[in-house]
Amino acid sequence: MKPRLAWAFALVPLVGAVELALALSARGAAPQPAAYDALEPALREVYREGDLVVVAPRWAEPHVRRALGDRYFPLAALARSDEARFERALEISVSGGRAPELAGFRQVAERSVGPFVVRTLENPSPARVVFDFVERLEPGWASVGGTEPETRCAWSERSQPMTGGLGGHPGFPARRFECPDGPYLNVSATVIADQRFMPRRCIWAHPTKRGARTIRFSGVPLGARIAGHSGMYWMIERAGAGAPVELEVRVDGELVGVERHADGEGWKPFAFELGSHAGKATSTVEFLVSASDYKDRHFCFQADTR
Repeated sequence: MKPRLAWAFALVPLVGAVELALALSARGAAPQPAAYDALEPALREVYREGDLVVVAPRWAEPHVRRALGDRYFPLAALARSDEARFERALEISVSGGRAPELAGFRQVAERSVGPFVVRTLENPSPARVVFDFVERLEPGWASVGGTEPETRCAWSERSQPMTGGLGGHPGFPARRFECPDGPYLNVSATVIADQRFMPRRCIWAHPTKRGARTIRFSGVPLGARIAGHSGMYWMIERAGAGAPVELEVRVDGELVGVERHADGEGWKPFAFELGSHAGKATSTVEFLVSASDYKDRHFCFQADTR
């Protein structure tokens, strides 16, 4: 055996020993499960309804959620579109972690809780949301149809909940608009996984083969713009094989903007200034969703006026 090769083989046990030492060190640095239980009393003292709770690094979030419960992680915050609307955030830091999405927030307090650091952060310029379309996807505010009479969708309070399973479509709730195209092409508020597998709450609006799907909101108070995000279930979008989806936004019959979403773009923001419509006390807002080929277009969008 050549000397160099012999030395290479001799180093294998050493490399293994180093890897084992690093693994044991990392294991010892991570908080033990019981340590997380001390977080709830500390959070209770500083938490206010509406606060955003973020765990850094992200791998520790399931442990923190187990200890704290659902009160500190409501769906609207957990599957948020962005952080702009939150006035305050509580960052729970594990092993020195920081949340990059809170980089624009200002720290006002910090407290150590065992192996954790809890920081209170304030948003210097929170967005004021006037109307949230995802939250108002229900009768009294919304109706769903299409360009043809037979595509009108009926509201149901007791539909059969549906889940897509591993690699399938997102879950569909019992409260949703049922459409003639079949249960899969319903319109509902659901949660998709984006390109980082972060949860995003949005309106499921799969295009149809019979013209544009129209989601109409009536009596909407307006801000200066309509802002939002478009996306598709990442397991489908990442393949890059589907047709782009177009989302037209109309206010009182006037087109104010078009969002075109192509495969691979992920969770993508958009914003349309409302011009003469800005500040209206009541208006009709329509979202029209279409694609040249509707197959496997797992489109979902979030929108609000601010």
